[in-house]
Amino acid sequence: MNDAIPRSIRNPVTGGAASRALLLGAGLVLSMIVGALLYMGALRTADADARMRFDGVARSAQYALSARIKTYADVLRGMAAVFRTHAAPLTRVQFHDYISSLDLAANYPAIEGASYAVHVTDAQREAFVASVRADRSVAPEGYPNFDITPPGRRPDYFVLTYIEPMAMLAEKFGTDIGARQPVFKALERSRDTGQLGASGHPILVSKPTPHIGLGMRMPVYRTGAPLDNVEDRRRAYLGSVGVSFAVPALIHGTLNELAVPGVKLSLYSATTPGVGTTQIEPGDTLLFNDAGALGTAERDQYVEAVLPVDFNGLKWKAQFRVRKSDVYTTFDRYFPQVALVTGFAGTMLIYAFFFTLYSSRRSAVEHRALLDSVLNSVDAHVYMKDRERRYIYVNARTAEVMGRRAEEIIGLRDADLMGQRQADMFWEQDQAIFELGVRQAGQGEFVRPDGEVRQLWTVKAPVKVDGQVAAVIGLSTDVTELHELKAQADAANRAKSNFLSNMSHEIRTPMNSIIGMSHLALKSVTHPKQRDYLEKIFHSSQHLLGIINDILDFSKIEAGKLDLEVLDFDIWTLMQNISAQLGDVAAHKGLTLEFDIAPGLSHQLRGDPLRLEQVLLNFTSNAIKFSENGAVRICAHRLEENEGEVLVRFEVRDKGIGMSEDELADLFQSFHQADPSTTRKYGGTGLGLVISKQLAELMGGDVGAESVPGKGSTFWFTARLGKCATFLPSGPQQVQQSVLDEIRDAYILLVEDNPFSQQVGQELLEDVDATVVIANNGKEAIDMMLKERFDCVLMDVQMPVMDGFEATRMIRSDPRMSDTLVIAMTANAGKEDRERCIEAGMDEFVTKPIAPNLLFETIARCLASRPRRLGRRRAPQPAAQAPTRMTAAPLVSIDPGMLDLGALSTTFGGNPAKMRKYAFMFLDSARDGLAELGQALDRADGERVSDLGHRIKSSARAVGATSFGQLCLALETMRGNYEPDHARDLVARMYALLEQLERHIAQELTVTEEDGV
Repeated sequence: MNDAIPRSIRNPVTGGAASRALLLGAGLVLSMIVGALLYMGALRTADADARMRFDGVARSAQYALSARIKTYADVLRGMAAVFRTHAAPLTRVQFHDYISSLDLAANYPAIEGASYAVHVTDAQREAFVASVRADRSVAPEGYPNFDITPPGRRPDYFVLTYIEPMAMLAEKFGTDIGARQPVFKALERSRDTGQLGASGHPILVSKPTPHIGLGMRMPVYRTGAPLDNVEDRRRAYLGSVGVSFAVPALIHGTLNELAVPGVKLSLYSATTPGVGTTQIEPGDTLLFNDAGALGTAERDQYVEAVLPVDFNGLKWKAQFRVRKSDVYTTFDRYFPQVALVTGFAGTMLIYAFFFTLYSSRRSAVEHRALLDSVLNSVDAHVYMKDRERRYIYVNARTAEVMGRRAEEIIGLRDADLMGQRQADMFWEQDQAIFELGVRQAGQGEFVRPDGEVRQLWTVKAPVKVDGQVAAVIGLSTDVTELHELKAQADAANRAKSNFLSNMSHEIRTPMNSIIGMSHLALKSVTHPKQRDYLEKIFHSSQHLLGIINDILDFSKIEAGKLDLEVLDFDIWTLMQNISAQLGDVAAHKGLTLEFDIAPGLSHQLRGDPLRLEQVLLNFTSNAIKFSENGAVRICAHRLEENEGEVLVRFEVRDKGIGMSEDELADLFQSFHQADPSTTRKYGGTGLGLVISKQLAELMGGDVGAESVPGKGSTFWFTARLGKCATFLPSGPQQVQQSVLDEIRDAYILLVEDNPFSQQVGQELLEDVDATVVIANNGKEAIDMMLKERFDCVLMDVQMPVMDGFEATRMIRSDPRMSDTLVIAMTANAGKEDRERCIEAGMDEFVTKPIAPNLLFETIARCLASRPRRLGRRRAPQPAAQAPTRMTAAPLVSIDPGMLDLGALSTTFGGNPAKMRKYAFMFLDSARDGLAELGQALDRADGERVSDLGHRIKSSARAVGATSFGQLCLALETMRGNYEPDHARDLVARMYALLEQLERHIAQELTVTEEDGV
């Protein structure tokens, strides 16, 4: 393997350029050989096809030639038949008329002439010559010069007496054709057999151009004579009729009818008729030749065939010849070249395919060796598993952990290598990747064969083949040591956070006493100097309490325990709160506060107004602190907006001392200020900006600053806020008379399990002249609604026996109650919670702690959209007796984290008597709740603990007990993840905090003589 790795790195495919060139050369040679073989085979195939095609053409020509000869024989037989059908000998004029009727030139162009040769014995010679000379039937002048040629005396003469056309063949007139021995023998043979005869002896014809001619003759017998034997035929023999034809015309007429042009023909007469081969022999007589002689080189370019032709018992040899190119089809011409190219290219492709397979296989082997080397060197466990839960790859470290060799693991199922329970747990994770096809990462435990438990951080990814997840690859890193270090760090961080929290609470207790006592003393002291001392004590303690709150917030954020609320708020009200808290401080330094909300930014938003206000207060107080004149401008404008949320940028601009770029770079760091000298001059811990940065990030935004030394600074942050779910009135908190008129006499069912919340809701609604009936859970509400009809149902969500969701679904499913107005009341203000309420069938949604004005407006709006009902229980009261304003007293809490008087005032309309009444009522309710929590802890009933946390949280938030409510929220969030020790710790802290809260309520809400009741 070690030798393969550097070789693979040098050349992962073939290992060297020389071997690659050699393999390529071998492929080229092989392709050329295959292409050449295919070329020769295709050429032979084309030649064979051409040969077959040519043989067909030659056979066709052979048949045409024989057919023409037969036609000429038929003409000759017709002439003989004419003689036999006349009782008297056929006259010259009759012969002339018959031949003229045949129109030889048009119908038989190769026939040059027709003749009748009379058999004359030597004794009849003189009389015969005299009769011919005297014959004027055709030629008026007769034939005075007629004589038999060649001269000389012979026993028998065969004289050409009738000749047509005479003008062309006059020189043959009177010729004794029997004077030539071959012709004489042919005539005797024809006479004796009665068959057509031909000597086959060529005749040189000089007109119109010199050429070879041949003739055929047919015996003529006396009409009516018996012809049964040779003797009879000899006695009856009168002569013979014949035709002569031009061999070139016969050949050309035949060739012109062929479909293939360029066919040449050489015609031979065999030396021995009827015997011999079809090959041309030296003794054969050449009758016609238009092909010419061919050399050896030229002969290869031609296709030849020799076929026999019967010429009235004589054997002719027709030698056909044509160029191969003339009988090739278009396919035949290109087929060899196509075969060559196809063979070459196909072989190259096949060779390339196998070469690629070989190279890929070799490359895969070498890369696999390289990959194994790399993965085996990685400090991680790597494996691959298919859908059958079988391992298809493991590296060396994985095999070591499993206690087997890698080769032994491949193909085994996970359950074969580890416990079934652990294998099923891992398979659930793998199965999710197979189904979803997405990468996953997480930490888990792995038990080694020796029982040692290791912590592994595992990243799993799908391996896709043809778009389908075929396997899962996992890479696990042993993070046991990091896990232990993290656990130690978390423990140390929790200890630090608990220490800071405990110390903050321990310091806050005497601080609350100092602040409360100084606040009470300021109400009664009249001596100016003593008032000055007390005011300095009060303001110093307030400053120290702010530092403690910053430290507590910082520790919460670091521990990840700071939760944001999601409430509807008005951004202009937020700005007014800043003005109310810092306006006097700014005016004292000669500064003005300016507020600017950009057009297009909705005033009605949804988020955590307390934390937004905290950041703005920090930025604004810093601007006031570091400015001597001018104005501090607080701005808000929209950066981006979509369907459900808005990204808002808040800015605080001043004209103070400013900062350099180096100082800006060090901002937003823990316990850091731009210039240490500013701490001595202006004070501050440097925690405020860090907390502001962390709060902005928690709200989905960012933070930054821009500054020029001596000209001022701009501090900004962004927050991602939701769009307000309900309309919030801005400005003075006044309830419209129309809202009160709509609610007056309404018959309302309040479904709430918390006695404190029951009493608060009932008194608030009865103060606006509504009739309220209380149900402790959803089941009681259903029973009441089946007995009588209500104008509105205020439905809490989390209750024992039957929760608000199930109760609402039952209301909507029953025709008797399905049209009832149901408004949800819940401490959970998230978007998902609202959607869940609407999905269950609720008409509207308000969050706890309940803002009375918002509750009234929501009820009035919903009632106004429905027909009014008759039979409400309470009689209408005069309008003058109905309250028309719900005013919130401008109270400032000594410690808003302990008791938020603003929230308490909002809940009870600024009514001091109700604020005191329900604050102390909350203390009693909280003690009862803590007692129930103790019982639930003893039973280890986590669900009951969570329910009680939710119930007490609603009451705490209603009276403004913010810190107490946060502890209740921590108990509520334990649902499904109950930790008994942590729960006991929270309950213990709630007991301690309740004692502090009781003292705080006593200080804040003490009734003096000036207050009255």
